Amino acid sequence: MHAQTNPQKTLHKSLSPLVHLMAAGGLIVLALPVGAQTAPDQPKADSGEVQSVVVTAQKRSQRLKDVPVALSVVNAEQLEKQGIRDLGDLAKSAASLEFGDQKTGGAGGSASIRGIGTAVFTTSAESSVGVVVDGVPLGNTAGGALFDMERVEVLRGPQGTLFGKSASAGVLNLVSKAPVLGRFGGFANVELSGADVLGSKLGNTVVRGGLNVPLTDDSALRVTAHSDRQTGVYFNVFNNTDSATTGNGVRLRYLLKPDADLAINLIAEHDRSKATGATFFAPAIAYDSNTAGNHAPKAEFAACGVTVSLRNNTVCSDALELNTARVSGLSAQIDKTLANGLTLTSITAARERSTGPDSAAIDMSQGWDKVRTSDSTKDIRQFSQELRLSSPGKQEVDWVAGLFLSDYHSDKHIITTILPPPYVPSPPVPRSITNTADTVTDSRSAALFGQASFKLNEQFSALAGLRYTRDKVEDTQTQSSVVAFAPFTLPATIKTGSASITKSNLSGKVGLQAVLDKDTNVYATLSRGYKAPQIDNDTPMGLLTASGTTTGDIVKAEQPTSFELGLKTSLLNRRLDVDVALFRTTIKDFQEQNCTLTAIGALNCIPLNVPKVLSYGLELDLRARPMAGLTVNASSAVILGTEYPTGFQFDGQDVGGQRLLYSPKGKVTLGVEYTTGTFGDYEWSLGADVTYKTAVRLCNTLAPECSYQSHTIVGLRTGVRSPDDKWGVGLFVRNAGDERVPNAILYPLPGKGAGSGYAYSLGGNSFRSVGITADVKF
Repeated sequence: MHAQTNPQKTLHKSLSPLVHLMAAGGLIVLALPVGAQTAPDQPKADSGEVQSVVVTAQKRSQRLKDVPVALSVVNAEQLEKQGIRDLGDLAKSAASLEFGDQKTGGAGGSASIRGIGTAVFTTSAESSVGVVVDGVPLGNTAGGALFDMERVEVLRGPQGTLFGKSASAGVLNLVSKAPVLGRFGGFANVELSGADVLGSKLGNTVVRGGLNVPLTDDSALRVTAHSDRQTGVYFNVFNNTDSATTGNGVRLRYLLKPDADLAINLIAEHDRSKATGATFFAPAIAYDSNTAGNHAPKAEFAACGVTVSLRNNTVCSDALELNTARVSGLSAQIDKTLANGLTLTSITAARERSTGPDSAAIDMSQGWDKVRTSDSTKDIRQFSQELRLSSPGKQEVDWVAGLFLSDYHSDKHIITTILPPPYVPSPPVPRSITNTADTVTDSRSAALFGQASFKLNEQFSALAGLRYTRDKVEDTQTQSSVVAFAPFTLPATIKTGSASITKSNLSGKVGLQAVLDKDTNVYATLSRGYKAPQIDNDTPMGLLTASGTTTGDIVKAEQPTSFELGLKTSLLNRRLDVDVALFRTTIKDFQEQNCTLTAIGALNCIPLNVPKVLSYGLELDLRARPMAGLTVNASSAVILGTEYPTGFQFDGQDVGGQRLLYSPKGKVTLGVEYTTGTFGDYEWSLGADVTYKTAVRLCNTLAPECSYQSHTIVGLRTGVRSPDDKWGVGLFVRNAGDERVPNAILYPLPGKGAGSGYAYSLGGNSFRSVGITADVKF
């Protein structure tokens, strides 16, 4: 694929592939056989009502409109039609959910809800947004593709009472499709797009498939797998190759239900990914000279064949540029209904996530002051056990109570090599500086929790929940630095930092819920969340001028307090569902990090606490069936606050009043799908997805270049399904305007010094993608 250096095209040109797609869709419809027979078990009567949604946001199955929590639900059909393949893609379906760069964003991939998230690299850090899959909290083992999902629930606001310490901003509750007893069946689907074909900028292949196999009358097995490949996000002019990312994974779900009172679910999954040529950033702005005057960034990139622009995706690297990851998980869930109607649930899980050995060139071009990482590895192991007891439901008092235990271990190794200018005599300038860092982190947590709803009368219920958590975090880091000059090498400088902390916390929730009628309820809640402390060994080790040992600093626990007022109702004979939420969240000791480049170009990130951050605003979710065949899903959020307090400084700059990273003031998502019958009872569909976002800050300087402008992303699709729903074909375009939206911005350019410019981190979402889909069911 050639470099993406052409100027912004006009809207007419950028949308021209859609004309071809829609015309092709019409030809497919007209070409279908007229005399096809409709299978007797197919067309379902369309009631015209919005389909009722069942969620497990409170550890039990409930209707969405009955849950006193602000949440959005993305069902299996939406996930498929919108091309949602990983966690980051979920941002286009939920207005309050944002993601930063998932390659470099730290715990949780920089997920944020209501403008609050975690973008911290330390291995003792936890995400503010919890990721839970089939009842298992993933923590820092989150990763891999999203496939064969029943739904995704996006819970907004602190959810620690039921979901624990890594849910201080919210939770992504993912539910995969379960085996079906007594039914053999399967599916397969494929998605294809080619670079420079019908205006597509990327090459993309996505394959999904699965089987549901009944083993006995009371047991079944579901086996699903995926294989993905994407090329062209970056183009390396040094070796004339496109970046390529591949992913493969498999999930096995076994269900045993010997009677109505017992269910056993066993899940095993494995996922691996590999990225070659996938650099961290591409230069987007390069100045003629840096502040010190020892680099000419724009000319240096040009000499290497890179034309720097806001739409640039070219780099010039002679490094290996390799990133690999492997994620595995085992879990067992046992649900037993006791004689008194109570349900006892046990969820036992073990997970592993390994990355590397990885290599990367952070400097992005040929020349001097190169910064290279090599032999980077990280191995994470996590064990968790949840045991809970819940009441039958729809009682005078509905409750759930339980115990949660987890044990987390991380072992990280990284080698960073810095190559200063070779033309300056050595000494005084070194020929190389090699830093080796090894970090071992252990975190153990235990919690007791409970939540209840007390029915006061036919209309009002009181809510109350409490969680006691005790954490112990230990972190040890060893750094070895070797400075080599041309005629000699200095003895290694070895520094060690370690610290541990034990922390107890009491968090909870109280509220009041009023059922105005069978379709309307109002609620008000006050929630207190908690995120465990971190350990910073880098800062005290950085103060050592020679080999030595020091004690690490403690980054205090993050504690949000949130008030929420919500309304959920159905209107127009249940053709319209409306959810409204007003919220105000105050976060004490918000966990953040300050990233700076050293004088020789290495990235140095230090975790810290922001004393107080406020987030408040309004959210609206709509689900509508305005007419037969037409479905509309929309969400919007106005998020105010999320600013650093007055006088707060990053790298000597007063950033007071500046918004947190990845926190737009406003965002709207809209999904529209229309289906209608055609000749021979074939079904034709036409859909569109729109995401609008106000300007958002993506790096920590006061310069306007650190923000990305307000923008709109549009996706369109059309398709045809057979009368028996056994197969379908479709055409799609995503990011139709080819908006080169970055996932993160870096300042200054690594290896080029202060005042050199800015670089963009890009992903598949940063380019127009046009292609075809096909699927079969049996």
